[in-house]
Amino acid sequence: MSKSVSTKKHLSDCNGSGEAYPFAIPELPRGELFRFILCSSWDDPHFIGLNSIELFNAVGKRPQIDKMKTNASITRGSLDNVFKNGEANLSTNDPRKMWSARYDNLSELLYIEIHLKEQESIAMIRIWNYNESRVHALCGVHDLRIELDGSTIFQGEISCAFTFENEEESMGDVGIFETFLLDPAATSPFPHTILFTTSDTILELIAENDKCLRRDEIMRSALDLHELTNDLEDESLTVSAIIETPSRTGVINTPNALRPVTGDRRPRIRSTTRSTDQKPTNTDVAEERVSKLSTRSCSTERDQTENDEMKAEQEDVGFPLLKVFHMELLENWGAPDCIGLTGLQFLGPYGIVLDHLDCSITTSTATHTSYRLLNGRNLTRNREDMWLSSYSHNSPPIRLTVTFAEPIIASGICVWNYNASPEMSYAGVRCIQIYLNGKPLQGPILLRKASGYIHFDYVQDIIFNKCILYKPISRPQTQSINGFTYQLRLHCSWGDEYYIGLNGIEFYNHREELIKLLPQNLAAFPESINVLSNVNDDPRTSEKLIDGFNDTENPLHMWLTPILPNRCARVFVVFDIPTYVSHINVYNYRKTPERGVRLVTISVDDLIVFSGEVPQSTSYKTGVLSVSLREE
Repeated sequence: MSKSVSTKKHLSDCNGSGEAYPFAIPELPRGELFRFILCSSWDDPHFIGLNSIELFNAVGKRPQIDKMKTNASITRGSLDNVFKNGEANLSTNDPRKMWSARYDNLSELLYIEIHLKEQESIAMIRIWNYNESRVHALCGVHDLRIELDGSTIFQGEISCAFTFENEEESMGDVGIFETFLLDPAATSPFPHTILFTTSDTILELIAENDKCLRRDEIMRSALDLHELTNDLEDESLTVSAIIETPSRTGVINTPNALRPVTGDRRPRIRSTTRSTDQKPTNTDVAEERVSKLSTRSCSTERDQTENDEMKAEQEDVGFPLLKVFHMELLENWGAPDCIGLTGLQFLGPYGIVLDHLDCSITTSTATHTSYRLLNGRNLTRNREDMWLSSYSHNSPPIRLTVTFAEPIIASGICVWNYNASPEMSYAGVRCIQIYLNGKPLQGPILLRKASGYIHFDYVQDIIFNKCILYKPISRPQTQSINGFTYQLRLHCSWGDEYYIGLNGIEFYNHREELIKLLPQNLAAFPESINVLSNVNDDPRTSEKLIDGFNDTENPLHMWLTPILPNRCARVFVVFDIPTYVSHINVYNYRKTPERGVRLVTISVDDLIVFSGEVPQSTSYKTGVLSVSLREE
């Protein structure tokens, strides 16, 4: 992990009141004096506040606090509320159990300072933002900087918290953007977690002492799992399932009150192929509302070029007739006592999804919900559409068995990992072993952890005759960072309040060679300005980020997306196998420089590796940010 670099005091927020300085997340920073600098609120001009802050050290415990103070003169609530380590329920909306302070009367940025009783190595910090109500949530912290013994260990945006009286309420003002209305699991306020380690041992120690995880059914015991399935006792362990292909994308009609029109409205040829929406059901409506993201390689409609390439590769490769499919679940992503998946689909020749298969599924455990893996509702955060089982490192691997009524020709399988929440995603499967008709394929196979949200289709394709590509690999002689999912969070523009965009992005491998990114590697949220109801066929779609025309003033090779209330735009680069990246080039938006990205945060598999400013473009020059991801 990257080491911390020098920073300067009074780092500005995202609103343009100064410069932003790059920094890197350190590994297990050590110290005893914390300073939490609250740079800006989400929208309250007078008050800024927090629900609580949790600290975990390198042995998984909460360090003891000796004393704390703040430079705020007018406060509501006690600082003891912020560090309420003794309480299990930290997601409260009771203002008496939170803390806020007036900051508009201060000559310096507001801060909270705590002294630990002794020096500690910090492994994780969790921030619960102010959560009194939907309106008062806007006084929650937007931009935060954390210093430990004078060195910056974190700087970035903290998610806005939202409180709901029922599942139908939107997140803040997200009625303007309908995606979040549709997934009940998405309507719960989630904390912002900052990790300072990738050690599985330390993360397991944290999980053992984490009241949040233990209380909120994040990690269930085997007994809990059996109790959850009591209502299904009358069902057979073998459940026949008809596999249906779900719709992967949806068109979102978004109101555009006060949003200015952008771009040429003359009809153009659509630059992306969009799959046809199916009529949504009550349980898979969230899938229908995912914002026109680049469809992953398991989708039913494939780009013709990709089909041709796959066909050429498979012409001389014969796939066996598959009657019985076994999958052994060898390891999860860190949850201590549970393991699960969201869904499975099978691929036929040339990578086409096989529909309406007559098959049954069983498991080697006593769970009665394995049929959910074949229900076709895969883009979801609803745990009722997922399968979860008890798990122990010392027990034999759990086995899933799919038996087909008639043999099929299968080239691979699509896997959606467990995705109930960011915390529960660690119950997802990490390693599997596949057997076709009782014969093992080359393995083990490494699966990607789900994100815990549905900003993009988190499916992973496993091609049976290429299983060697998915094996856990030893680290090559390189200092490059390795990961499945690379995320760029675009926090603010250079002045435009409604739109934000980029010219392009480039990824280079550990040999400093350009990585050829394909549409199935890319997703953006929101996908582009085409998600707006009054915009159709605008060419500035997300795939222009990887078309290779980056240093250009031609808007046909740029990407533009709306800025949503209380949300930052995101770009995801997703790989089916762990990929080493030495550096990333970010080319800023040039058509209207004010719409270019100002502050960006880059994370790899949920770990922040860079936060800094992207140079603004001009009418004659493209602003370029080059980020080195080599560990020092």
